[in-house]
Amino acid sequence: MPLPVGGEMPWPPPELDPVARKLTEWNAWYSGDPDALTSVYGTAGSATVPKAQTFFSSDKPYGSPGPTVARTFWGSPLEPGTLRTKLHAPVAADIAELSANLLFGEMPKFTSVDSATQKELDAFQTDGMHASLRQAAELCAALGGVYLKVVWDHTLSDRPWLYPEPPEQAIPTWSWDRLTGVTFWTTLLQNEDATIRLLECHEIGSISYGLYQGSPTELGDRIPLSAFSDTAHLAELYGDEGVLPTNIPWLTAAYVPNVKPNRCWKGIRCAVNLGRPDIAGLEPLMDSYDEWHTSLQRELRLKKPRIHVPQAMLESDGPGQGARVNLDREVYVGVMGLEASIEVDEFTLAVDEHLTALSALFEDIVRSAGYSVQSFGIKGEGPDQTAYETQARKEQSLNTRDQKILYWRPALQGLFQALLGIDREVFGHASAPETGIDVAFPDAVQPSLKDLAETLTVLVSAKAMSLRLRVQTLHPTWTKKQVDEEIAAIQAEEQASLPAARPAPPEPALPQ
Repeated sequence: MPLPVGGEMPWPPPELDPVARKLTEWNAWYSGDPDALTSVYGTAGSATVPKAQTFFSSDKPYGSPGPTVARTFWGSPLEPGTLRTKLHAPVAADIAELSANLLFGEMPKFTSVDSATQKELDAFQTDGMHASLRQAAELCAALGGVYLKVVWDHTLSDRPWLYPEPPEQAIPTWSWDRLTGVTFWTTLLQNEDATIRLLECHEIGSISYGLYQGSPTELGDRIPLSAFSDTAHLAELYGDEGVLPTNIPWLTAAYVPNVKPNRCWKGIRCAVNLGRPDIAGLEPLMDSYDEWHTSLQRELRLKKPRIHVPQAMLESDGPGQGARVNLDREVYVGVMGLEASIEVDEFTLAVDEHLTALSALFEDIVRSAGYSVQSFGIKGEGPDQTAYETQARKEQSLNTRDQKILYWRPALQGLFQALLGIDREVFGHASAPETGIDVAFPDAVQPSLKDLAETLTVLVSAKAMSLRLRVQTLHPTWTKKQVDEEIAAIQAEEQASLPAARPAPPEPALPQ
């Protein structure tokens, strides 16, 4: 998909409107911004939409004009003159963070059968790469998918790296379910006179940049890259046409879906290959969860103990300044003869009922998202629990992790081939990107040394494990050289511990 010609074409493309609306909604839950949630759901009952219309708005088909959500906690308008007391619990953000920790709590291992390629792969397995992958995984779980693109800058690094892009401002092209190209756009300037956007198109063999001057709703005409200060460096590097040949047979960007299929995108052709976030379909439950949190806070606010004291105990702050009582004062002079006394209003708080409801809602949300509540440290994981018991309790979370790895592994394989290709073409590092790359995700639950030792003892007793396999199992990250050295050291110690062999007795002489 080449860059658009420009002109009066609508932007963003109208066919992406349903996708943009859902991404805006999911991003509001993920960000945890009350203003964003109110903006998404606050159309119901507003001055511009009659309440009679909003009562039936939830029955409208998805994509129809007008509000599509009614009778929500975050959609209920505030009464005039009141302060907003609604609370938001960051459940969506917690789920996305858990997903990222399960996937990339440890860096995956990238391997190749070619020694030169393996050396280059090892150079990319850095903390910066690990952080980028973890960031991308969190965005992926929250928004249904994420883009990763290969970027480089000679002034910052001597190697390319991966940069995550959220899906809100991307237009993908597909061949069946395979990504063949993607165009990202960034709004560089927006005022009353014009809106300037930079489009970046990734295709196999090239990356193209285009600068457009239009309006908030139209792309506008394409202008030279040198016409704007923020893109002048691109014109110096690639000319005003902004075409960068990559000279590699791989796409320099990839889309990683969170999980598939996305039930929201059924019937929407441009979105059928997009993934669904962990919170898809759970918005009403999270809305109710926030309502119960707010109700608990209201319970505490309205039923807090209040003290009534006689007027004589109040200390005046001066004319027109009111009066106050010092509760830390131990002796009040001249109050003994008054009939009035100090009274305390105490109310019974319905805390247990609220906590029970919140716990049940949280468990429903987490389970429907594909995780077990034990993954959040709930319901007693004792200090003596073994790794295998922890894994059994977190089985649902681990199954969800395994499902997501099915989408991450092929995407990372293609991206690292592109990384090696750019590393060779742009920076001149020797590598063979044509060689296949394998991606191994470490176990989510690592067994303790005690559990591992017991397992190895049983297998050795059954003569079902060689010495080499024992060393590799105990040290899965060691290289072949380290394993060989450890095997040699173990064999030398075993040989030294054996008793010295007695010399064989001389054979009796044969009779003559």
